[in-house]
Amino acid sequence: MFSKPACTLLATALIGCTAAMAADRPPVTDPTAPPHKAAIRSAAGAVHSRDEVLLLHSTHVSPSTRSAVINNQVVVIGSRIDGAVVTAIEQGRVTLDRNSESIVLRLILPPVKRPAKDAG
Repeated sequence: MFSKPACTLLATALIGCTAAMAADRPPVTDPTAPPHKAAIRSAAGAVHSRDEVLLLHSTHVSPSTRSAVINNQVVVIGSRIDGAVVTAIEQGRVTLDRNSESIVLRLILPPVKRPAKDAG
């Protein structure tokens, strides 16, 4: 077969090629993972209140129920979070009221890396 030095040389060449190919590709990320904390603090969907950031993670709207997850806490209309009262829950958006001030939280959606192929 191959001598030991030839196998070592071949393995080193393969590792080098693999590393070079991987350097050209962007890192693979989990599309279901929440955005990075630094992005959360500056995102349009996050509202800074006092020292707390209000971040809408998800909404659930059905004919019988409406709920949302804000700062990893499930809320419904009338719930209180960080001194604000949830007044409305819509698809991708939650409205809160604090001291007669209306606060609107919107979902932060990750960018689409590749558009879907046309079915037609």
